[in-house]
Amino acid sequence: MIEKVKKYIDKMYGNESFMELDDTEKDKIIFTAHELLKGYFKENMITDRIIALQILYMLDGEDEGFDKLRKQGIASYSVKGVSVSFQKNNSNSSSNGGSSLIAPAVLDILRPNSTGKTGSLI
Repeated sequence: MIEKVKKYIDKMYGNESFMELDDTEKDKIIFTAHELLKGYFKENMITDRIIALQILYMLDGEDEGFDKLRKQGIASYSVKGVSVSFQKNNSNSSSNGGSSLIAPAVLDILRPNSTGKTGSLI
């Protein structure tokens, strides 16, 4: 699984942060992302694509300095007139307490569409 995820990320745009990691660090973040996802979703739902998207989300948060804030459950903060708010994600397969630890793209893929289209039969 680890090698498959590495190959998947290798093909993705925006993979620079992952590619800069050494092999040990790559293995660690793949393991960490997979374990995090297993806490919210059934194992059979977690694909290489899902893990790759989660990894890039985690690395992006680290690059921007927001990852630690999200992990601590901070919803918003303000510094020198600049305000940042984190979107609260909700997973239907398990409650994640409104945190934004799971990538929004992953949630969009894995959770059922709660705003499904409805129609009427005549």
